[in-house]
Amino acid sequence: MSESDPLPNSNFQITLDELCKPASNCINTMNKNAHYLAALGATSQILIPIGFLVSQLRLQSAVSGMNLSNTADVEKLSSQINIVTSQMGASHDSYLWAIGFAMLTLIPFIFAITRLRYRRKWAFWFSCIYGACLMCLFPIGTPFGLFLLIYALLHRQQFMVSSSAPTA
Repeated sequence: MSESDPLPNSNFQITLDELCKPASNCINTMNKNAHYLAALGATSQILIPIGFLVSQLRLQSAVSGMNLSNTADVEKLSSQINIVTSQMGASHDSYLWAIGFAMLTLIPFIFAITRLRYRRKWAFWFSCIYGACLMCLFPIGTPFGLFLLIYALLHRQQFMVSSSAPTA
């Protein structure tokens, strides 16, 4: 069998030339994928402030819709309070969903910096600043924030290498 012949009796046909491609192509592809994952994870964190704004708008709408002109009618007042309370619950739920989804989309960023060893200065600063902010979102954000902060500080020398050097 020659070097360029496909493997006999197989649907999986690959040549030896394809097996021996330079590893630099794989590294460049990995860095590009790591960059996309890190960027996706970082930019999707905008969901938390958006969720907070939506929550505040829904809360404002619920409170402003309450009619307190006739407080003598207890049944009417009670129904108004029930409506506002349910709308406040929905407002809180939208914020919790935004936080939960943002934490889910933070996983690609964490995967990029840990497993794919994506090392850029912006990723270091994002990890430090956002990790410190996430520590305030107890209990959901605290483990993510601690991990980001500790990982970035432990590997800060690798992140601070100039971006012209390869990050394999």
